[in-house]
Amino acid sequence: MPNCHRETIEESIQLRVWKITETEAELRQGLTLSPEALERLSQRRSEVHRKGYLAIRQLLKELEIAPQMHQYDSEGAPFLTDGRFLSISHTKDVAAVALSPTAVGVDLEHYQEKIIKIGPRFLHQNESTDHQKATQMEYLTQIWTAKEALYKLYRKPGLHFNTQLCIAPFQKNDAIGSGTVLDAKQTHRYQLHYRYFEDFCLTLATP
Repeated sequence: MPNCHRETIEESIQLRVWKITETEAELRQGLTLSPEALERLSQRRSEVHRKGYLAIRQLLKELEIAPQMHQYDSEGAPFLTDGRFLSISHTKDVAAVALSPTAVGVDLEHYQEKIIKIGPRFLHQNESTDHQKATQMEYLTQIWTAKEALYKLYRKPGLHFNTQLCIAPFQKNDAIGSGTVLDAKQTHRYQLHYRYFEDFCLTLATP
């Protein structure tokens, strides 16, 4: 199995990361796909997205999540029918799944220079005070994954990344951080778990 990372966080959160090297046919081996799952798969026009979907299904199988337990809500967010919390992420040739008894969010992204240009669109004013960091690809990518993870955990559509999501200062290679969601004049704080890989990074958000 081509998992590149397996980890248990806070004794109860299961994190799995899959580096996709297989063909689409190989990724389908051993999977039981419902008619709904097959329909979702057929809606993904690119091979990259189909392989990402299948890799997620393989990770769910490894975590012993029955196919019928994995559903999507009206906003397209994944959930489990047994009450546990699920978050998934996929980018290019990497997929990740986080399984938890409490709310959780996970996101991963490859390092790409183009994020430097769009950084000002999603940085909170408190995140851009250090100009040197605010123009570093690695820093910006980690900030982005942290905000995506918070967004998935909080599950409220329409949050503004540059004004309502704020990541506390962190240093290179820090494993733990924190972030806040500012909503309806209230501040909600969450813990962030940072993970670093050769060509991508990942953030897991927990209560």
